[in-house]
Amino acid sequence: MQKIFFRNLIFLISLNALIKPIWILGIDRTVQNVVGTSSYGIYFVLFSLTMMTQILLDVGISNYNNRYLAQNESELSTHITHIFSIKLFLTSLFFVVTLAIAYSIGYSLYHIYLLSIICVNQALSSLIIFSRSNISALHHFRIDSILSVLDKALMIMICGFLLIVPSLRQQFNIEWFVYSQTISYLITLLVALGYLLFVNGNFKFKFSAPFTRELLKKSLPYALLIFLMGIYSRIDAVLIEKLLPQSGAQEAGIYASAFRLLDALNQFGFLFAALLLPIFSKMVGKKEDIAPLVKASFSVIFVFSLFIALTLSFFSESIMRLLYHDATSYSSKVLSILSFSFLGTATAYIFGPLLIANDNLKELMVVSFIAVIVNFGLNIILIPREGSLGASIAASITNVLIGIVYIIVSIRVCHFKPDYNLLLRLLIFTVANILLFSTTHLWTIHSILLILTFGVIALSLAFILKLLEIKRIFPIVQKEIYKNFQ
Repeated sequence: MQKIFFRNLIFLISLNALIKPIWILGIDRTVQNVVGTSSYGIYFVLFSLTMMTQILLDVGISNYNNRYLAQNESELSTHITHIFSIKLFLTSLFFVVTLAIAYSIGYSLYHIYLLSIICVNQALSSLIIFSRSNISALHHFRIDSILSVLDKALMIMICGFLLIVPSLRQQFNIEWFVYSQTISYLITLLVALGYLLFVNGNFKFKFSAPFTRELLKKSLPYALLIFLMGIYSRIDAVLIEKLLPQSGAQEAGIYASAFRLLDALNQFGFLFAALLLPIFSKMVGKKEDIAPLVKASFSVIFVFSLFIALTLSFFSESIMRLLYHDATSYSSKVLSILSFSFLGTATAYIFGPLLIANDNLKELMVVSFIAVIVNFGLNIILIPREGSLGASIAASITNVLIGIVYIIVSIRVCHFKPDYNLLLRLLIFTVANILLFSTTHLWTIHSILLILTFGVIALSLAFILKLLEIKRIFPIVQKEIYKNFQ
């Protein structure tokens, strides 16, 4: 079982490492270059709006469904029929709420039409995630892994064809991009449902009021937490477009061009968090000492996130000009500032799962609520003055603040003893890297070679300071994963 799981884990990570960067940096980036910053900016704003309300599509049902069916596999047919009925109701609610918000803040008919199609895509994506939760609960991990990237693979093929053929590329617009996603999501959903029908037979839709009430009651705390996170991580794009009536779409597009790089990095951070959550949950439940794993994991992610943040910041102009046709020094500044938000989000990928595993949802919700207020306030002040640069400042301050507070809360609720030795080593590593990157202007070699040189130096320093203790992490992770899947 252990070998099977690790093979599937490697398969999952490999597929995501191959497909998702191609989608984000290959197709999504190229679409912005082709349709223009303003046109893509409109799409990014509308997409961000759906990201804030998408919790209505699921309210934590998929996670609950996965856990329940993993323990009660024989109840798949009965359970899935009840939940599918709930999902259809939630989908209707999602459409009503999202479109009502769009109408209330004054979007045009064109914007509402485009938003409607994006809502369809989000609904299809949610149904795919739910279908996958049933498949993974049956331990059909390889099929689940394939489905996790099938939609993006189809989008790559469809959009790739439209962007490669010269005559089609000239006509390509943002609507084609959205329609391509619809087709890809629909095909993926049909494949997922077809597989479930194959392994389980026919399903009949049933609605049970008591079952619905109990399920929503259990899911509500997680749903509220995800909703708050969605607001402080996505409201910036909506505010940029609304607070800058003359240049909102252009500024939102500039912000999207920088945000895309962080989004690509967060895909891997999310996988890291998804791996740690069940391990932390098991260790907390057995009252095992989690401090060594927390320290080792945080050291690893801090080393890489700091290096990535400094690379994106100090080499922002080279990176933006490499990726975008209309990159300017202003858009480079946006990336330079926004890159430091990754330090906060990377930290949250360690301590967020830890606090969830330790059942500290109340603390997480309080932190997220404060983050919403801080982020909203900073955006209201900074965006009218600085545009998307102001939004990047607000995002970086908010996310770094969240990371710091997560650490403080974790130390308090988990009763960790402060490790001043580790703190000193992290401080030395941070100062040394800042000084190293400050010499960028003194070098005359190509930027790529310089980044590689800095990477070797930073990696060597991390090993010297014993911040990358992979041999310490792997046995713990391997042991706990094996326990979880016996």
